[in-house]
Amino acid sequence: MQESVIKVDCYDLNRTIESGQAFHWQPLGNDSWQTAWRGSWYCVSQISETHLRIKTLSEDPNAIPLMSSYLQSDLDLRRILKTFPDDPLMQTAVKHCRGLRLLRQDPWLCLASFILSSTKQITQIKEIVHLLSSRFGQPVTKRKGSESPVYTFPEPKDIMNAGEQEIRKCKAGFRAKYIFQCASHIDSGRMDLDSLRKLTLQDARTHLVSLPGVGPKIADCVLLFAYGFDRAFPIDVWVQRVLQDYYFAGEKISKQEMNTFVHEYFGPNAGFAQQYLFDYIRGLTKKEWGDIVKKRSHSDPK
Repeated sequence: MQESVIKVDCYDLNRTIESGQAFHWQPLGNDSWQTAWRGSWYCVSQISETHLRIKTLSEDPNAIPLMSSYLQSDLDLRRILKTFPDDPLMQTAVKHCRGLRLLRQDPWLCLASFILSSTKQITQIKEIVHLLSSRFGQPVTKRKGSESPVYTFPEPKDIMNAGEQEIRKCKAGFRAKYIFQCASHIDSGRMDLDSLRKLTLQDARTHLVSLPGVGPKIADCVLLFAYGFDRAFPIDVWVQRVLQDYYFAGEKISKQEMNTFVHEYFGPNAGFAQQYLFDYIRGLTKKEWGDIVKKRSHSDPK
């Protein structure tokens, strides 16, 4: 087993993994999480705000550095936060979500997960991902004492071999069709996910939305969480509520106006800011959110 303690700057592992950006991790207790990634078992534990422990049974000498990169452990968080808007809601979200990072996931797993996320809550998405992994993924060697195996998420060829109807049985519902069709595009080479890294944000988005079941929100999730396009700004129901109620004071605006505002107002790390707002607001009650809107600053952030 390889094991390393890495130094980090203000990192909240639990919040990061549970913030709705990744769905293939399993809790082990004591601020530890396990996953099967790149064919090997990994465990990441929070030792302190400034240290994480990474364990793996992979024999690849680059295994721990790769996981460290996945966790974005060496990111200069303070520099990122300084680029956020200085409005009351944004700054409250920063304080509430202290230590939150964006992960750098594998494109296929990220894409498949967010296709499965349509009209589903986080716990339901995790369940579907787990069912697909345990039925069609590959078991990996796990740590001693684990009560159940850990499985990789199925590759596109595994999805193709399983077939749409078997995918549907994993509680995927109508999403099974889209997962199967996307897997077909990737397995056949019609879509090369790795090639998107070389494109501009707009061109990469255009390629992704050409896939079955992939709209602008899913595309931006993948661009942000897998490819590191920091200006990608996924707008789901939570974030749209923030924009509509708070930043536009309930005024009805077009998608184009909203996208223009997001690009100009949130700056070079807009996607990072979006994740802080998303994670903060989804934990509020309707009354709490209503009170925030009422107390909104009279200055117009637009």
